[in-house]
Amino acid sequence: MRLSPRRTWLLAGTVLLQACGGAHRRSQYDFDSATNSCRTQPAYCARAAGEEAVVPRAVRTFATAGGAAAAAVKLLDDALKQQVTKALEECADMARAEVILANFGSRSPTPKECREELRDAQGRTITRAMKLGEEMHRAALECAEAKLSQLRPGGFSLEPTYLYDPASGKTTWLSPAEVARIRRRGSLGELKGSLVPDVVLHTGDPAQVQDIYDFKFPCADLTRIVPWRDYPSGHPYFGSNQGDMYSRAFNVEKPVQIQPWLGASF
Repeated sequence: MRLSPRRTWLLAGTVLLQACGGAHRRSQYDFDSATNSCRTQPAYCARAAGEEAVVPRAVRTFATAGGAAAAAVKLLDDALKQQVTKALEECADMARAEVILANFGSRSPTPKECREELRDAQGRTITRAMKLGEEMHRAALECAEAKLSQLRPGGFSLEPTYLYDPASGKTTWLSPAEVARIRRRGSLGELKGSLVPDVVLHTGDPAQVQDIYDFKFPCADLTRIVPWRDYPSGHPYFGSNQGDMYSRAFNVEKPVQIQPWLGASF
């Protein structure tokens, strides 16, 4: 794991935004991406099984529609990967700073506040941590779209949907239009076990994956690296974690987690 350089304005706010002291065991007031909240708290998701996206539909479509530009996409060399990683680290920092400042001003939430139960727009019970996590996730993805459109136009997708067959080892990309058709048909079983990484780098064809990134947004402890999520009992991938499945499904040796202040971990 390496620590990323921090912009001056973010460093000025670090003291105000540090989490409550001391490491603690992972609990319901930790949070990362909305994708993971959906996987571990199915009742929280407003959308049908398989869609865990929070970035606006227009952004997802723009970022995915890179097939025609495949010839123009740069090779994913070490220098470009470092640029992309740094950009996503900046997005994670910005997203946390923006959301915490909007909700808490000059302080971070306490563990008690993270555990507080709220009602969402559909009347379901969620934790404040989940609400903040979705807000941070949305901000980070919108930032990622802007930065990657400059660094890698046509060669990335935000929250694309893939189906993975463990028996055959085959991974299939589903276009946003196909996912929408599945939902309209009510065939939710077709999306069971789908993989929805936050950011995918590809050749210009989303089926040809080059690298995987996931944002992680812990609520009350910014001092430790958040582990990959374990899939719960009853899930098709029970016994594995997200990182394991990303490696298997996309043939990526080290999918990358991006966390505020701590940066990228491989």
